Amino acid sequence: MYSDYRFRGVSLSDRRPVGIADLSYDLPGGLYAALSGRLVATENEGAKPLSFTVNGGYARRLGPDMAVDFGVVHSAYSHYSGLNSGRSYTEVYAGLSGTLISARLSISPNYLGNARWTTYGEINGHLDLSTKTTIEAEIGVLSGLGKRYQGIGRPQLDARLGVGHRIGPVTLHAALNAQGRNYLYSARSNHHVALVIGASTAL
Repeated sequence: MYSDYRFRGVSLSDRRPVGIADLSYDLPGGLYAALSGRLVATENEGAKPLSFTVNGGYARRLGPDMAVDFGVVHSAYSHYSGLNSGRSYTEVYAGLSGTLISARLSISPNYLGNARWTTYGEINGHLDLSTKTTIEAEIGVLSGLGKRYQGIGRPQLDARLGVGHRIGPVTLHAALNAQGRNYLYSARSNHHVALVIGASTAL
């Protein structure tokens, strides 16, 4: 459960709490698949479906501390999201992961229902302060390809800095999310800096 669902710096739950369930499976040869579903606590209708995501790809180790992966992800959002209407998108991606830093480039032909190509580049950092406490950081850049559409004329930046602390089977999370000016998402709630807190557990 989280106090908000932030996607690339933007609230897609209208700053309302969300529940998230993730299911993943890794094959020994490097193939992997994942499914994620989200519910949002609406103001007047109770818990309603927010979005679902399916993801599949292939990962391969390049050495003891380095891996590369390729894949495709598809997400669909309901009208309960912070977007003006239900939307979906598909991206293909390639990434490189190390012990502390990873990078990924994603390309979409229909980002959130817009019939234009976009790229999203991100760099992620992960540091274990102890066996129970971790720090994570991310910075990303969303860019439109070709002609301008829906106001995209320059890259849109977002960043996140978070900490996680495990207490028994539960991990507590807190993350500060920030974004530049919003040209694309048309979210009802567009706050440039937000603190998101939550808790998760693995079954």
